[in-house]
Amino acid sequence: MKSPVYILFIFALLVLQPIKSIADNGGSENTVKREKVISTYEILSFTISNDGLVNWTAKSENGSLPFYVEQYIYDKWIKVGEVDGVGTPSPNSYSVPVSFHSGENKYRVRQKGYDKISRFSDAISYYSKKDAVMYMITNHNQTIEFSSDTYYIIYDPYGVIEKQGNGNSVDISDFTQGYYCLIYDNKLGGFQKKKVLFKNTFCPIEINTPRFLQKRKLK
Repeated sequence: MKSPVYILFIFALLVLQPIKSIADNGGSENTVKREKVISTYEILSFTISNDGLVNWTAKSENGSLPFYVEQYIYDKWIKVGEVDGVGTPSPNSYSVPVSFHSGENKYRVRQKGYDKISRFSDAISYYSKKDAVMYMITNHNQTIEFSSDTYYIIYDPYGVIEKQGNGNSVDISDFTQGYYCLIYDNKLGGFQKKKVLFKNTFCPIEINTPRFLQKRKLK
């Protein structure tokens, strides 16, 4: 005759295993459902404040997906911030801090679902009275100094991005000899490593746009 403990053990296996399976299936279904979220949001309002906040209110979200804030810098849209979407159909408000360059600044919001299709808001503009940024080479051709903080991108002679970011200086001590394109403050400049083209001056050299940086129509 089987002991009561053995009988209870068998009973527990028979009863609890189906419960575990149901829970596992439910978790899988939730995971699949979460993975199949697509972007369906609609913008109700979209503004930029003077203190550098991009604000928008969206409705009709069909699940939590990140919102990306993009800024148009020289010839392309660059991601400058992001925030997770609430994911509910009711209106939800969001704010992301951004940095202005001098003159006209353009921003938009982008979201992408599991189908890899991006959904974009309309672009809005903000005109900044910030002084134009200028630059020079210092520290024996080892550093680029900007007159104020700016977003920058440095391309090597083959169009590959060497460095990018925000700041008032860039260390170029590890750059190999050659010509480089510099995008900064929504402008285009250039320099040649080991041979300074603009000695101790805040007057940047303007150059013709290389083919790989020529402006193109963006969808």
